[in-house]
Amino acid sequence: MTGFTKQSFAVLGALAENNNRDWYEANKAEIKRAARVPFAGMLEVTTALLAGSRYPLIGGEKTMFRQHRDVRFSKDKTPYKPTVSGLLTPDGTKAEMGGVVYAQIDPAGGMMAAGFYQLATAELNKVRDRMIADAGTFGDLVEALQDKGYPLSRDNSLKTMPRGMKQHEDHPLADLLKLKGYTVSKPQPQDVWISGDIVEELVHLAEAMGPLNAWIRAALTYGD
Repeated sequence: MTGFTKQSFAVLGALAENNNRDWYEANKAEIKRAARVPFAGMLEVTTALLAGSRYPLIGGEKTMFRQHRDVRFSKDKTPYKPTVSGLLTPDGTKAEMGGVVYAQIDPAGGMMAAGFYQLATAELNKVRDRMIADAGTFGDLVEALQDKGYPLSRDNSLKTMPRGMKQHEDHPLADLLKLKGYTVSKPQPQDVWISGDIVEELVHLAEAMGPLNAWIRAALTYGD
């Protein structure tokens, strides 16, 4: 058990409907008790279970995101996020945002994701160069993820071949060369959180994504 209950989702739903400072201040303690504390505990239990893994990750209260929304560059000007979210990372901090596992609970349920979400162009080119040189390994890693129920997302993709790579448009991994990130995700209904099975789901995701995360991390440091 992780401590999530129906109230975890109800209080986030109420925050979504009453997204203002007065309501938040009056209910902040309940949000913490029902949603944030169980979430931190979930990350800590997952950390312990991954400690002996080939791909250990670390998370807890320090790798959770604030309830306050940064509205400076967002069209959504509501002050609070009606979600609770956080990371499992290689070093146990939010400094490293790639090669991580992400989890989020919301009023309807939630989701989990893993990988490298948005890489800079220079980083992408390093990964793409390694994909061209080591297409077999990369293709096998993506296929293994697919077999485990985690298809690589194609949402974050260019419509045409990246600049300087038009000559590779017939490459076996041409579609993957267009990606701007390398992630997988999976929705998680309320009962998975309440039963505590979310921990097992996170462990399975971390171990399944570990080989591809390690390959990309090596590609990013290749030649350094």
